[in-house]
Amino acid sequence: MSALKILDTHITHASDILYWLDGSTAEEPDQMLRLPHPVQFDLSSKPRDLQIRQVPGRTALWRRSAAKIIDGPASEADRTFADAGSFTLAGTAYDSRGFYNPRTFSITAGAGSVPIAGHGLVMYPSPKGTRFGKAGGLVATLRFAGEDRIVPWALLTAVVAIPGIGHQTYTAQADHRGDVLLPLHRLPPLPEGVSEYSISLGVEALESASAQTPLNTDDLVAMDLESLSSAGAFSDPIGFSVVPGEIRLIRSANKDHLAVQPS
Repeated sequence: MSALKILDTHITHASDILYWLDGSTAEEPDQMLRLPHPVQFDLSSKPRDLQIRQVPGRTALWRRSAAKIIDGPASEADRTFADAGSFTLAGTAYDSRGFYNPRTFSITAGAGSVPIAGHGLVMYPSPKGTRFGKAGGLVATLRFAGEDRIVPWALLTAVVAIPGIGHQTYTAQADHRGDVLLPLHRLPPLPEGVSEYSISLGVEALESASAQTPLNTDDLVAMDLESLSSAGAFSDPIGFSVVPGEIRLIRSANKDHLAVQPS
């Protein structure tokens, strides 16, 4: 039997990992599903020696400066994780297919330890990437009150009261036109004796948001919505009712859109 002679060993340790999460799939990030395909991004801040490897829903980061070559077989000490130090990673992430809204991000990367915890970055389906199921959902176009100016990239969060179960929370993001589709996929059928579910709807937005410039959803702030039935009545949240299976167009009273104003 011929012997295998190792002339050298190339050792590379991952510096950090980014997890791209679908914000529509669960209420908490640790329960969200990863995006089904790789994202694209333009980086505005990164180390010059950074290497990137993309797979669906995940981005692995390496630092070339941390790589080393060992003559012959590597020892256990040689294979021990080497911390290449922290660094700022910032830029804009987007889905080339347009199924998810773009977003900006800025994080301090560099794992520092093993196992690598990584960073969960949430993205939300665009109207193009949203499909309603049997449970129905909500449709809205967001405008700032009194201005008829679109509210791009805002988050709508619906909390539905389910008798005997508790509350279910759903979140969707408006696109650059202020259009938003919010499916209620997990909404159960109405129990016997119940004709509708009560729902409260809140919004997070940014007055300075531009349709041409994606933003970091962590920068959004809570605002008021105008009532569906009472013109000029703004609150956070607003309340109304929903029926499973219904796709409901949500408009403020006497308007063709859902009006938003700072609290």
